[in-house]
Amino acid sequence: MAGFDSNQVASLLRQIGAYNELLANAYVYGSIASDDQDANTLSLLHKSGLIRPDDSPSEYRVTTDLKRMLNRLMRKQSSYRQLTDMGKVIDAIDEVVIDYQLAITSKEQEDAEYYLDQLDDLLYETKDSLNNNLDTMHFAIVSQFGFVSSLSNKIRQNERYLSHAQKLLNELQQIDPHDCYEWLDWLACPNEFARKITSFVYWYNQILPKLRLIIDNMRISLFRLRRDEKQASQLRNMARFLRKHPEFSLDDNLFELPNLPETLKYAPPMPLKSYVDAKKTDIEQPLLELVQSLRKQSVVTPIKARETSEVSVKPIERIAAEEDFFEQQTELLFERVIINNCAISALSFYQEFQNMWLDQSQTIAPKAWIELVFSCYCKLTSAQQNALNIKMKGVAVRGTTDNYGYSDVVIELRAELKAELSA
Repeated sequence: MAGFDSNQVASLLRQIGAYNELLANAYVYGSIASDDQDANTLSLLHKSGLIRPDDSPSEYRVTTDLKRMLNRLMRKQSSYRQLTDMGKVIDAIDEVVIDYQLAITSKEQEDAEYYLDQLDDLLYETKDSLNNNLDTMHFAIVSQFGFVSSLSNKIRQNERYLSHAQKLLNELQQIDPHDCYEWLDWLACPNEFARKITSFVYWYNQILPKLRLIIDNMRISLFRLRRDEKQASQLRNMARFLRKHPEFSLDDNLFELPNLPETLKYAPPMPLKSYVDAKKTDIEQPLLELVQSLRKQSVVTPIKARETSEVSVKPIERIAAEEDFFEQQTELLFERVIINNCAISALSFYQEFQNMWLDQSQTIAPKAWIELVFSCYCKLTSAQQNALNIKMKGVAVRGTTDNYGYSDVVIELRAELKAELSA
């Protein structure tokens, strides 16, 4: 790159290699303390931009640039929020493209090469940063957020990752990558420049399905973590309950207690084995019979030919729905209660209209009629049931409690409605 000498870069890399253990301790443990022996070394690393002073006196931390590089190489979970403003990236690429186009049009070859290198770096950093972002989120899901230990922290991290991924997807979906082809809409467009733009568009179209898959996996992971947290909470509550109630603890010698019923005593373990003990002669004959039966079953049973026959399908006959006669009579009973504002017994209603029903060739037993009235009352709407009361007449069944044999039901208006109708 222009503006840097290879010797300067080599000197910086030699410093990193010479003080690798010191830098590693500062990165792993967060900070390192300065003493008389390391004062000069820490001052040199500070001037090189590798470490920075900490808030505490005589302590140093790794600089942000070096820590970011190590985080990416070590796959630490601190960089998943990188590159969330793709609109600014597209604007920056657009500015470089305009500068490159003007340089090519003006035949300024050196400036065109500079802008092309700048475009290449910008596209690479964009793709690399977003790919690293997705890799970091994918690694967090695969490791089940192993960088934190408690379930509550895992759920909190999962929710934050999911929120970030959804915001990133919403932002990326607002940009149409096919609009980037407008950067190629000029006559003297070089092939190398066109390849970079088309490669970027292809990558952009590939990254959206990956991000959607990561979001789906994050939702599944969050569901499982919440389920595990609920189960862990139930286990903790059960353990707390058992500690407070020692009467539920089981004695190790419970099966030997004399007052324990025989049906509840533990049976001795069965001598199970994964093989047949050939030394036992008493199992020889059953074993031979078992082997012979298995050999007989190995014979393939011939498949019988199925008989075929025709199936005649008749057209579906439409039958008109008819309302039940006695359900209509129950509706008349309810209407009579409301119109006359009086209580009516199902049995008295039956006796009054029985002759009329017989003239129409309609018969029903008294018990069935009482059950039908009760059933129709239960099928009324809530508002209708609130307007009517039902009273059961019967006697208690001998030898039982709260069990009655009913001989009649009475339907009447509620007291509030009676007062309103009377007024």
